[in-house]
Amino acid sequence: MAGPDYLIAHACFSCRKSFKVRPRKERGATCPHCGGAILEMGRSFHAPKRRDEEQWEKVRRLYNAGFRFFSYRGMEGARLPEKLSDVPAFVSENPNHPLRIAAPK
Repeated sequence: MAGPDYLIAHACFSCRKSFKVRPRKERGATCPHCGGAILEMGRSFHAPKRRDEEQWEKVRRLYNAGFRFFSYRGMEGARLPEKLSDVPAFVSENPNHPLRIAAPK
């Protein structure tokens, strides 16, 4: 019995666009606009507006630090930073944050 499609948000940092993609065993999907890589962000990811370069840079830095945007209701953890300038301190102060599930890049 087939259920509804389960889609996960992915992002292209070059284009500053987000796409919903079906989960796949093989990693690596390409951006339909620039042909670059789109990266799995998580089901709770909400992309900033395309023109908001500072917020996209904040998201990129969090992604590179190992954070993914999956819901963590009921788990302890600091709120993600709202400003780019807060990212370095947030990353260093939250090594075991529930959304920090990947190895830093």
